[in-house]
Amino acid sequence: MPENVKSSTIEIVKNNGYAIEVHDVVTDDGYILELHRIPKNKDGQEPTRNHPVFLHHGILGSSADWVLGGADISLPMQLSNAGYDVWMANCRGNTYSRKHLSMNFKQKDFWNFSLHEVGTFDLPASFDYILSKTNATQLHYIGYSMGTSVFFIMASEKHEYHQKIKSQISLAPVAYLYNTRSSVRHIAPYAKKMNTMYQWVSNGMFMPQSKMQSFLVTNSYGEKIAQTMFCQKCISYAVSSVCGSETYTFENKLLPLVIEHFPAGTSAKLTTHFAQLILKDCFSRYDYGPIMNLQHYNSTEPPMYDLRSIQVPIALIYGKNDVLTDVEDVMRLKSQLPKLVDVVPVDSSRCNHVDFLWSLDVTKQVNMKVTEILQKTDHPDWEFTGPPSGPCEDITTDNDGPAIKGQQPNSTNDHHELANFVLVPEYSSGVTPVQRDVDDDDESAELAREQRLQQKVQMFGNLIMLFKSTETKYQQLRNGLTRELSEWTRGARNVIGTRHLVGSDSAVVVAEPEDTPSVGCAIVEKTEQSIMESQCTDKVSDFGDYRGGPNHMDDRTATTRAFYTTFGNLGRAIRFLKFRHK
Repeated sequence: MPENVKSSTIEIVKNNGYAIEVHDVVTDDGYILELHRIPKNKDGQEPTRNHPVFLHHGILGSSADWVLGGADISLPMQLSNAGYDVWMANCRGNTYSRKHLSMNFKQKDFWNFSLHEVGTFDLPASFDYILSKTNATQLHYIGYSMGTSVFFIMASEKHEYHQKIKSQISLAPVAYLYNTRSSVRHIAPYAKKMNTMYQWVSNGMFMPQSKMQSFLVTNSYGEKIAQTMFCQKCISYAVSSVCGSETYTFENKLLPLVIEHFPAGTSAKLTTHFAQLILKDCFSRYDYGPIMNLQHYNSTEPPMYDLRSIQVPIALIYGKNDVLTDVEDVMRLKSQLPKLVDVVPVDSSRCNHVDFLWSLDVTKQVNMKVTEILQKTDHPDWEFTGPPSGPCEDITTDNDGPAIKGQQPNSTNDHHELANFVLVPEYSSGVTPVQRDVDDDDESAELAREQRLQQKVQMFGNLIMLFKSTETKYQQLRNGLTRELSEWTRGARNVIGTRHLVGSDSAVVVAEPEDTPSVGCAIVEKTEQSIMESQCTDKVSDFGDYRGGPNHMDDRTATTRAFYTTFGNLGRAIRFLKFRHK
């Protein structure tokens, strides 16, 4: 286990020999964001490049994602060595950015944000702060996954920031998700219900960093669990179903670090926004529903983000085996961007969504490409003159594996058949098998990959069934509670109907509910009126006379007032419960 498994981003960077600074940025809506800066390279030299670099993590991530692998694969550390002033973002709501000028992170309003708020509040505030601190006029922006989404939102909504951006590099870009082959497609239809559940259970907080993560990597027993083949296989299956087939170059020693720092938390509303992008086949603002949309947007549908209006030089780097960010969706994004510097596929056809961060080959496959683009665009005299020369490959192939072609929106993977696949019918009905031509030499390896993938998707189908079972159980508990309240109300009415009344002749009169069902409610009405009237002395005298005359007024008046007060309060309680029940 790495010695710094519990270390924060700051400690990890320091342990690798770099200086680091912490800066707090306040957004216009009051959130306090924590930025991490690497101001000097490992030798302590000041930046020599012309523009600072700002990196933004993906969903549920933090600045730690960029540095977990150490200096050998960390993009920020390598950019620092190349002479850049490096800044790393922390999105509102993650481990490092849970402060607000007027709210506590445990309040529901704190988590009321989607991708739109991150793009229109967090990024502009961070840009202005970095440019102010560095005395620069422009910066380079590097986004990974969600980090690209929020940039596209900011750039399409706030055109005044175009001139502040020298270039933008999108790693695993996410704007359109309709063709995603990730298993999150199967969860997307339930996102609205899950959002409601999280609003009720955790005030809208989604998957924050938890004590269980620390237990698995710091406790000796938990460490043994994390190192078991079963645990590693479960994690591998989960990652593969969401991001792509297993990472052949992933360093297993990073697993405890990844478990400790990821997920770092976000809002349920933000994840619901992503689900809407999958279901609606568009890049638009958060959909509140037709009625609420009229209040927010003066339209029954949420407005689209105008990607064609973005006048920023942009480069796209994507993975061929990234089932979350499908090649078809990347090419659709490419067609919308007017100032495209480059479109670069990662060399390996097996590069998936997480390989952009933690693959042992990430330096060669991703970081070097990023550095080349920055060197070209960082020159003060460089200006965008047009798209890259030569056609960009929409479909590419190499010796590492089969070509990646356009997929059906509901296909689960690009190189397997589902003929013998066992899954719940309602989840497998939309899956379209895609046949691939496989060389004879690779046939056995391809068959093994198919079998592994079938197991992964089957496990994910079972996970979906677990979600459905949880939803059913919740409904049963709710109905049971409603029945109990109804029975309690009926029981209280029966108690009222059978209470004892003392007559003028001191005899006990019992009103049975089956004989006089309306007596209980009538007495409740009478008692409420009597309690108000009992404030007057003459009414108290009347009560005394009714109970046996003036000779019994002192003791019986007290008894009567207590009697009416008790059942008057009970009557009001019953009315309140009936109102709430309706």
